[in-house]
Amino acid sequence: MTMRKSAFGTVRRLPSGKYQARGRARGRQLTLGSFETRRDAQMAIVLAGSESRTNARFDPSKGRQRIDAFAESWWASRSGHRPSTQARDRLILDHDLLPYFGRMTVADVSPTDVQNWVGVLASRPLAPSTVRRVFTILDQLFDSAVDLGLVAANPTERARLPRVTREEMRFLNPAELERLANTIDARYRAMILTMAWATLRIGEATGLRRSDVDVVTGTIRIANNVVEVAGKLHEGPPKTSAGRRTMSLPPSLVDELAIHIDRFAGPNYVFADAGGEVLHAEEWRTLYWRPAVARAGLVPLRPHDLKHTGVAFLAAASVDPSEIARRAGHASVAFTYDRSGHLFPEVDSGAEAELRRIGPRDGRAMEAL
Repeated sequence: MTMRKSAFGTVRRLPSGKYQARGRARGRQLTLGSFETRRDAQMAIVLAGSESRTNARFDPSKGRQRIDAFAESWWASRSGHRPSTQARDRLILDHDLLPYFGRMTVADVSPTDVQNWVGVLASRPLAPSTVRRVFTILDQLFDSAVDLGLVAANPTERARLPRVTREEMRFLNPAELERLANTIDARYRAMILTMAWATLRIGEATGLRRSDVDVVTGTIRIANNVVEVAGKLHEGPPKTSAGRRTMSLPPSLVDELAIHIDRFAGPNYVFADAGGEVLHAEEWRTLYWRPAVARAGLVPLRPHDLKHTGVAFLAAASVDPSEIARRAGHASVAFTYDRSGHLFPEVDSGAEAELRRIGPRDGRAMEAL
């Protein structure tokens, strides 16, 4: 075993090949954990020195509990999440996090351990956005550990994550949309058209109530959302305040909705199942959506792509981007541009025209500089 001093403590090489960090916290010499590299051990000492001066609760001896036990207590303290978010995060905890970290103690998880785990996730392979979502749960877990004084610093802070590249959104042209609407069961023709022309998510469509549609004024109100978690339906307002919105509809769509409500709507919901009850989205995808998409020759296509289709129609009609963002239920115009910026070529051409107006008239302007 070799020992090396740092500015705030000591690092020693263990027989296992790992590096143990020791430092002073709350006036005592404490073991801060073992690490794969000397650099990680030295970083833990530096962080412990700075954190211990600002976090009086920090006591590394508390971090000797196992991750699986701490994770359960942390999970029990979580609140304010939607059922779908809770279900997704619980799956991540059980499937991705605890099998790797569960038997380790909270204090022994090093930045190297975290980076290795990220590599395992990326090698499955998982999409970069999925890796980041999974990583967020570990990050939140260790944020709580820091707040409770179990560790000096969050070992996830310097992890390198795969870069997310935005894929171009899939959308239909008007002829393709009409073909799909004509192909699906007649009960859901108006649903397909409404999801596109009113830029609705699947949960907003299945949650649409009769009281939310006014065929006299030609308006629709989005105020209810239905999500399915483990076969059970959960109903409530849209996820964000921007999701709650009212918009006017094209006259032809109003006519479609009026006919649909007359023939197919349930006592409460506009787009109901055959028994008049709220739709189970996954069952609807299996029985109606996927067969219709295949028959229409539009594979691959998700229900959410109908929302992108609506945004494309609005952009093609030169609707102001801020109004498109409002109708789509986006929190900001920036989000709309991030997802669908390629649909707004007039913005680039407008910028070019303005640059031509204010720019130098000829090469002599540059020579004068």
